[in-house]
Amino acid sequence: MRMYSAILSRSPGDVDALKCALYAKMRRADWTGALRYARRLRDAEPGEVEWRLVVAQLHELTGNLAEAERQYREVLAEEPLLVRALHGFALCMHKKLEGPTVFEILENALQVAISDKRVPEERNIKLLIAQMHVVMGQFEVASEKLQNLIDEDPRDFRPHLCQGIVYALLDRKEDADKQFDIYRSLVPDEFPDKSFINDVILAAKMESDDQIQKEFGSEFLSKK
Repeated sequence: MRMYSAILSRSPGDVDALKCALYAKMRRADWTGALRYARRLRDAEPGEVEWRLVVAQLHELTGNLAEAERQYREVLAEEPLLVRALHGFALCMHKKLEGPTVFEILENALQVAISDKRVPEERNIKLLIAQMHVVMGQFEVASEKLQNLIDEDPRDFRPHLCQGIVYALLDRKEDADKQFDIYRSLVPDEFPDKSFINDVILAAKMESDDQIQKEFGSEFLSKK
């Protein structure tokens, strides 16, 4: 951090140094410190939605849910089908104990995707809806939705992974192992979050329900 600070004292707008400082703060779970650098990156690259999402996420992590909600809404007003924004917004609303609002927003986005024939976004939002049912402890509903996604496209590894975690939470260990095996046979070797996903699978087999639901909220489940 001293090195990054020295660079930024000479060149406050150095994007690479700002990124390094941001990630260093995030690795230390210094969310308030990270937020300062995320804001500077947002100002330095106003057209880059990534930094706006990071700012929103960091507000959520610091407990400022109202500001996080506002930031996510601003992004969604411009890009209503952006899954990362929908995911962050849904988790934020869940923390605010506004469960019905979560599904209302996601269902509205799903209808837009269907009417606009945005097939990838439609599938991603369906997966996100199933994921939020898991986060809220509604495992049977989530399992049914995930099975529908598996039936629609058996080659997509993500619903198999999610279904495996749901089965693990329901103590259906054999069924969970089958789904994890299918996931492993389908996930690309170069998938960036593969090692993290493997940790989640291990947690699904060994840890408590609360921990799994926390892990399951991670954004990698909306990627493909």
